[in-house]
Amino acid sequence: MSYDNIKLPRLQEEDASEQITLEPLRIGGDEMNLAEFPFTLLADRQPSGVDTVEFSDVIKGKDGEVIERTWIVTGAEEFGLPVASDEQVYVALMELTREQGFNSRVIYLTRYELIKRLGWPDKGGSYARLKGCLDRLLGVTITANQAFWDKTKRRYLDVGFHIIDDYALYREPAGRKPRCAPIRQPLSYIAWNQVVFKSFQAGNIKQLDTGFYFGLRSAVSRRLFRYLDKKRLDGKRAFRIGLRKLGFEKLGMSRNYYPSHIKQELARAHQELIDNAFLAGVQYHRPGRDVDEQVLYWFPTGKYQFSADSGQRARVTELLQQLSEVGITRSVAEQLLAQHGEQVQAQLQYLPYRNPHDPAAMLVESIRNDWAPPASHLKAQAEADKARQEAEAERQRQQERRRQQGKRQARKEACHRALERLSPTERQQIEATARRQIQEDNPALAAHPDTTAYQVLFEEYIAELLLPSD
Repeated sequence: MSYDNIKLPRLQEEDASEQITLEPLRIGGDEMNLAEFPFTLLADRQPSGVDTVEFSDVIKGKDGEVIERTWIVTGAEEFGLPVASDEQVYVALMELTREQGFNSRVIYLTRYELIKRLGWPDKGGSYARLKGCLDRLLGVTITANQAFWDKTKRRYLDVGFHIIDDYALYREPAGRKPRCAPIRQPLSYIAWNQVVFKSFQAGNIKQLDTGFYFGLRSAVSRRLFRYLDKKRLDGKRAFRIGLRKLGFEKLGMSRNYYPSHIKQELARAHQELIDNAFLAGVQYHRPGRDVDEQVLYWFPTGKYQFSADSGQRARVTELLQQLSEVGITRSVAEQLLAQHGEQVQAQLQYLPYRNPHDPAAMLVESIRNDWAPPASHLKAQAEADKARQEAEAERQRQQERRRQQGKRQARKEACHRALERLSPTERQQIEATARRQIQEDNPALAAHPDTTAYQVLFEEYIAELLLPSD
C-alpha cells in the first residue's frame, strides 16, 4: 500500500512575536489500555437492553506474532454501562492521582474540588451526577483478553477488573468555598482497582493535557483526542487507521452506522481538533476495492498551541481574574503567566497565609522569585496530611470490619449447609454436644438459653464441630 500520492497538509505559520506561548496548567495521566479501548459509551444515555459491549482488534505483538485482543465491558445490573460523563470523571481522577504522586491507589479529594475540575456547576444535580458516575465506574467489569502486556514475564495476559474498588463521599458544609483555603477533614476518597493501579506502577501511563481535554465540546472529540494523543507518542508525523476500526473498536460508535455516518460524527470532532491545533489535517484514502477506507491523521510539528476556546485558555482566564482581584494589572498578569505559569498557581494558594500589607506587590515578588511556602501553609498541609492518614486508617478499619463480617457470614452459611446434610439423629447429636460445651465453658450463660449471647455462642460451637478450622 502506497501513500506517496498523498500530499502533506501545509501548516499555517503564525507570527511568534504576537503570541504568548503558555505551558499547560493542567496535566493528568491516562492508562495506556484505557486510552486504547473504550470503557464508556459515547452518549450520556444507555440504549435499552444493552448491558455489555465488546471491542476487538488484531496487532503484531512484541515478538512479531499476531495477537487478537478483545475488550469486553459489562455494566453492573443496578447501575448499567458507564456513559460519556464517566470518562470525564476518570480523567479528573487521573489528574488528581498524578498530583498526589501515583504512589497510592487511594486518592483523597472533596466533592467540590472534583466538581470544579470537571467544570460542572456547584449545584445539587452535579453532586448526584458525580455519585452516579462513581457507581458506574465501581460496578463496571472489564474483561481484557491479550490486551495487557506483562513486562516482567514478557507476555500478553487475560485480565478481569473494575475501574475503582471503593469510594466514600463526605458532604462538605454548605456556603461559599474560599478560593485558597486548605483542605480540611473530612476527606472523600476513591480507591483505584489494584489491576489498574499496578498498571500505573508498571509505567503503563502517559501524560494527558487535561485542560485541553475538558475544553473540547463533544464526547467524540474527547475520546478521539485521548486515542490519538497516545498514537503521537512514537513521534511520527502521521497516523492511519481503518475507518470502521476507528469508529467501532476505538471510539465505540454504534455498529449500525454506515461509513458515511461514521464520517459525519467524525467531521465535527476533526474540525474541533484542527481548530485547536492538535491536528494539522485529516484525509480519507481508499487503498482498494473491498478494503476498509483509511483515515490519515497529520500532527503538527512541535507542541500544539491552544485556541481561544480551549480548556487551557479558560484556565488562563480564571487565573487572570484572580490576579486582577488581588490588584495586579492585566499586562503584568499576562507576563507573569507567560513566564511563571506554575508559580502563579502556587503563590496564589500561599498568599492568604502571608497576611500581606500590599497583596499585589507581595504576590508579584513571590512569583518572580519563587518564594518558599509560608510556615502557616506548611502547618495547614501537615494537618491535611494527618487528616488523610486518619481517613485512610478509618477506611482500612471499615474495610477490615466488612471483611470480617463477610467471613462470619460465609462461615454461618457453610455451617447451615453442613447441618442440612446431616440426618435428624446426627444433627441432634451435634447440637447436644454444643450445649454440653457451653455448660462446661460458661455455666452462667448456659442458664439463659433464650438470650442472643447464648445463640451466638451455640452457633459458633456448631461451626467448630462441623467445619475445619481456618
